[in-house]
Amino acid sequence: MLAFLSAVFIIDFMTSNRLELAPEALELLRAYVDAVLLAEPMQLRVWKSAGVTLTQLRILRVLREGKHSASELAAAAGLSAPSLTRVLDRLEELGLVARVPDPADRRRVGVEILAAGTALIDGQNIWRGTAIADAAASLDPEERRMLVASLRAFVSRVISLQQQESETQS
Repeated sequence: MLAFLSAVFIIDFMTSNRLELAPEALELLRAYVDAVLLAEPMQLRVWKSAGVTLTQLRILRVLREGKHSASELAAAAGLSAPSLTRVLDRLEELGLVARVPDPADRRRVGVEILAAGTALIDGQNIWRGTAIADAAASLDPEERRMLVASLRAFVSRVISLQQQESETQS
């Protein structure tokens, strides 16, 4: 109940008198914040079990799709270049990623995930024994497919809009 009240307060505070949203869009934002608040305890578990922050984990997840340039990673994570450099330095220290020269242009450097980084992402057992995992398991297969499709569509839309904003600002 407290998480729901927090979500209502956060969304109402963020949107009051600043933004006109359709009631359905406002309800979506409230549901989104509710979900994010459920994940807060997981952040501590990730840190304790793997020694990485959620931002570092996000970078690893992007790199799991393949090698990226630093600017692509910064855009995907919503980080400035100096912030990304610090994140990559830490991930390199942990042996999770490597910076690799671009064979076509030695001035450019790509970033790729190492086997230890992939193992960390694939081996995370932070969900074991949690209400979130139990709730996911309790949904029927069709409910899970619909939820996954909806969440992926929402995330994709947000990323696309963030990239558009980033391009117009540069």
